[in-house]
Amino acid sequence: MNKIFIVAEKEMNGIIRTRNMLVGIFFALWFSVMTAPVIKTVEGSLVFDQFNNLLFYFVLMLGIFMAYLFSGNVFFNEKREGIIETLLCTPLSLRQIWAGKVLGVTIPAYLIALLAAALITLIANIFSASILLPSPAILLHIVLVVPGFTAAAVGLLGFGHLLLGMRENQILNISIFVVIFFALSLANNVIGGGYAVSWAMVGGMLIVAVLLLALISYLTRYLSKERIATTIA
Repeated sequence: MNKIFIVAEKEMNGIIRTRNMLVGIFFALWFSVMTAPVIKTVEGSLVFDQFNNLLFYFVLMLGIFMAYLFSGNVFFNEKREGIIETLLCTPLSLRQIWAGKVLGVTIPAYLIALLAAALITLIANIFSASILLPSPAILLHIVLVVPGFTAAAVGLLGFGHLLLGMRENQILNISIFVVIFFALSLANNVIGGGYAVSWAMVGGMLIVAVLLLALISYLTRYLSKERIATTIA
C-alpha cells in the first residue's frame, strides 16, 4: 500500500505543478457561473429541486472531465515521452502502478469537483430568496458517488492508455472528449425543474461506480510490461 501512495504522491505533485490544475479551477468557476441563469429563472417552489439537480449533474460531470484532463497528462503523456519505461523498471507491479496513478489523479480531480459544489452553492444562495443547501441524497452523491465515478473514469482511461498503442490512444482521447461534450450539451434536459434526485438513484449510481472499479481492477491483470513497452511511440 505504501508503494501505491508513493506513486500517487508523485502524480499529484506533477498535476499541481502543471497548468492543468489552473485549468481545472477555471472550469470549476465556469461550471458554477453557468448555474446562475438557471437559478434566477426558476420559480420559487422549484428552486430547491433545481439547485440539487445542478449539484447532481455538474459536480459529477466536472469530476469526470477532470479525470479525462488529468489522466492524459499522467498516462498518455508519460507513455508518449517514454517516462513510463522508468516505472516499468521498478519493483512495482503493474497493478500497483495503475492503482497509484488512479489515486493520484482522482484526488485532485475530486477536489476540483468539491470546489465547484461549494461555488454552485454560493452562487445559488446569492440569486435565491431563501437559503439553499444540498439535500442528504445529494450530499451522499457528492461524498461517495462523485469520487467513485471519477476514480472509475481515471481507471478506465488509464487502462486504455496502457493497453493501446499511441495512435489508438489519440482516437480514444478524441472519442471521450466528444462524449463529454455531448453530455454537457444535454444539461438543460437533465437538470430541468420538477424532478427530484432520489435516494434510489444515488444508491444505484454508487453500486455502479463500485462495480466499475472492481471490473477495471480485474482487467488490469491482462496488462503486461512487455505489451506496454511495445506500444510506446
